Amino acid sequence: MPSTASRIDIYNMALDLLEEAPATSTSDGKATTNWLNRNYATARDGELRKHPWNFAVARAELPKEASAPAFGWASQFVLPPGCLMVMPPNAGGAQNGAPIAYEIEGNRLLTNASAPLRLRYVQRVENEGEFDPLFVEVLAGKLAFKMAHWLTGKRSFTDRALQIYQEALAAARLADALESTFPNVYGDEVIDIRSL
Repeated sequence: MPSTASRIDIYNMALDLLEEAPATSTSDGKATTNWLNRNYATARDGELRKHPWNFAVARAELPKEASAPAFGWASQFVLPPGCLMVMPPNAGGAQNGAPIAYEIEGNRLLTNASAPLRLRYVQRVENEGEFDPLFVEVLAGKLAFKMAHWLTGKRSFTDRALQIYQEALAAARLADALESTFPNVYGDEVIDIRSL
């Protein structure tokens, strides 16, 4: 479910946690707003990369590059633009398909799998209206934690912001996990027979 929060709402949520005066716009020239402008994108992308948030998961069929890696793998695929985290690929792109061995090097995925490679990944989401409301709380908590010492110089505010961030992250991850079916663990005949 999408959020109604804007970037300035997220800034002000972070400032509220630190008992600071609100920002009036992202260009109001205040020192706190300038700090938030400098650190926002990195904090947002870092939080997106930490978890396969349902609102940020995307799918792609990747074509194989003409040239193979110099050694070790048969194929390489360029990752989609804005890809922040690759979810482990499985045969046919199915969540419970056979795992595909791979590694990431730069903006490429190296593997022995054939093309097209069906991939699920976490993408960069820049429109705050697409954020889950609980992710908004996570991001505001993270910004408050990162800015607490710079702004207040008080450990108590830093500790409080960290606790709020951690609680928001745990609640958001739980809610996010409950919105999809838990995938079956891949099994094969050898594992199935040995478990009898």
